Amino acid sequence: MKEEIKGKQMDWPPSKALLVAFIPLALFLAAVPKMYSIYERKQIRKNSAFAVGTVVRYEYVSTKYRQFYRACIQYSVDGKSFSGTGKLNRRLTKPQLNAVLNEKLPVIYEKGNPDNGVVLANEERFGNFGLMFPDSLRWTGQYFY
Repeated sequence: MKEEIKGKQMDWPPSKALLVAFIPLALFLAAVPKMYSIYERKQIRKNSAFAVGTVVRYEYVSTKYRQFYRACIQYSVDGKSFSGTGKLNRRLTKPQLNAVLNEKLPVIYEKGNPDNGVVLANEERFGNFGLMFPDSLRWTGQYFY
């Protein structure tokens, strides 16, 4: 690959040319998970149904950039069990985490594909689907984000 600057020709080293050639591919691959997530949410909005899920356990998650607790929620559709997750505040104490166990939370899912579901654990999640946040779930504000 050659570049012309003010009438002069410059040769790019192969490593730089290779890097420039793969940047668009890398950006596309980085965007694919987000695009898929958007697609899944659209499918739920098109044809949604609701279920009640139960918090069955929590687990500590630590990544390079952040730490949090993940609540694992199970829900049933037509006699089959499915699961979803919600993020819990990492500053919760052990008694607070245990208090969340066995709590009931609504789940919105795609009819015909209950695997594609979202646990409605906070006001923002309800808003993402254009739903009103019920007063009965105000308690989740101190636990879920």
